[in-house]
Amino acid sequence: MSSNNTFQMNPRAINSGFTIVEMIVVIAIIGILSVIAIPAYQGNVMHSMRSVAVSGLMDMANRQEQFYLNNKTYASDLSNLGYTAGMVFTQDGVSAVALNDNQSLVISTSPERVYVIKVASFSATTYSLSAVPQQTQVTDVLCGTMTLDNAYAQTVSGTGMPSDCW
Repeated sequence: MSSNNTFQMNPRAINSGFTIVEMIVVIAIIGILSVIAIPAYQGNVMHSMRSVAVSGLMDMANRQEQFYLNNKTYASDLSNLGYTAGMVFTQDGVSAVALNDNQSLVISTSPERVYVIKVASFSATTYSLSAVPQQTQVTDVLCGTMTLDNAYAQTVSGTGMPSDCW
């Protein structure tokens, strides 16, 4: 009785790894998906951050209207509208506050600021409020600076229409 002690390998077991061509194809597919997905994601984030501007402008407009009802004039200083004095600052000669992505007030130099909301112009009977993009939001060329006035007219400085941004 003789036994055959020869070791036989499965030919598939030897070639069970990935070839360099397969790896390159996978990397190319990942690269193509990244080129498409990352800008789309960034665009969606930018679009969602516009709600910070809209909310901030609407809040400030409501405060202005309440101030007008009480004082028969609009306010130029945001401290008079109930904003925390430590958070109100002057930008380009007008009173302003900075908002982060949670629509919370932050200091003017905060790296978390997304928009600066300010009184762009005012008189006793009119006002214009602006939401100026900050940090990464400055690349929002569709909307740019968003503006709201006492007649609730909405404008944008970007290439888009107000309906695209509001």
